[in-house]
Amino acid sequence: MQLSLNFEAGLAESYSTCREYVAARVHQQGRPQKAIAADMDYSPSDLSRKLAQNPDDSRRLTLDDFERFIQVTGDTTPVLYLVEKYLVNNENEIEELKKRLEKLQGGSNTTSTR
Repeated sequence: MQLSLNFEAGLAESYSTCREYVAARVHQQGRPQKAIAADMDYSPSDLSRKLAQNPDDSRRLTLDDFERFIQVTGDTTPVLYLVEKYLVNNENEIEELKKRLEKLQGGSNTTSTR
């Protein structure tokens, strides 16, 4: 068994905020935005306004909205965005996680880079 490592930009490097990532995920779900909005008990325009985060608009994405998005879509990757951004943020920690993974895999795997 071979372990492959991906060195492409991570979620936290690709999106500056979790809200931006959630907005992108809404469009990547493979379901119409209006269906996601309905499942969240919002009109499509309300969901769009919340995701746009216009400073002049009182409709903002809240933590409750964030949880509701995860609940109705089953998409937990926004949580992974937060983990990557706030828990895995230095090279030493990343190297330690790689070592732990190799140990869990039995240490016989090779790593490859792209």
